[in-house]
Amino acid sequence: MEGEKTKNDKMNSVLKVITGILCIAVIVLGALLYLKSKENSENVEQQVVLTNDKENLIGELDALRQEYATLQTDNDSINIELRREQEKIELLLQKVKKTEAGNLQKIRAYEKELGTLRSIMQNYIVQIDSLNTVNQKLISENIEIREQVQTITQKHDEVVQRADELSTKVQQGSVIKARGMTVQGMTKKDKDTERASRTSHIRACVTLIENSIAQRGLKTIYIRVKGPDGIVLTTNENNFFESDGEQIIYSAAREIDYQGEEIELCIYYNFGDVKVAKGIYEITAYLDGKTIGTGQARLK
Repeated sequence: MEGEKTKNDKMNSVLKVITGILCIAVIVLGALLYLKSKENSENVEQQVVLTNDKENLIGELDALRQEYATLQTDNDSINIELRREQEKIELLLQKVKKTEAGNLQKIRAYEKELGTLRSIMQNYIVQIDSLNTVNQKLISENIEIREQVQTITQKHDEVVQRADELSTKVQQGSVIKARGMTVQGMTKKDKDTERASRTSHIRACVTLIENSIAQRGLKTIYIRVKGPDGIVLTTNENNFFESDGEQIIYSAAREIDYQGEEIELCIYYNFGDVKVAKGIYEITAYLDGKTIGTGQARLK
């Protein structure tokens, strides 16, 4: 009986030991399962975080690329540099898309590159804003200069116009004018006559008006005597002078010294041996190519 009791006590002791070991094993296993589950959960959470980081990085790179596309400047050198930076962004974007989300080292390295590219873009924005400010100032100054030039040009044109008008007035005012032209048939003894048979020559007299701004010096007065048949009479076929740009024949001429003062003068046309026809003789006087007087003589 005592042997059996001793045996049973040993069995109970073994069972207790085994039970204790099993309990410990269960506890250890439970702890291991918990830790494994926690680790898996943390890995999943980390994977989600890394995936989000990758997507965010792609989004930020795409946004940065669009921001670069909006930068505009007339500076060719800066435009070349901007295109280079855009190429870097495009290359980095392709790298990020091909990289596994779980590659933490590369994702962090790409994030660092993104920060560098963004910092570079900020520098370009400052440069472009500065250039645009300078350009706007230059544009404003150019507009002001153009307005000043336009004003100066307008004033110059007005001065030139006034000068031309004044020059025209001076030219017009400097023209020597005449008044009181008279025409008379004359005998060989210089007596007035209206009879063609007694007429030896025709006298045309005119008074040149005083003109202080007219050019002074020797002047030639020409007369054209047109007979009753409408033909201009002349003593020499080479008697020509210029009037309004044309060479016209004249009947007689006289040279005078004009000094701006009023002067009376007469010019004579001698018929010579030609028989004087009856009728009306029209006489026109010219000075400096311009008509200064007209008259007629009726010979009976």
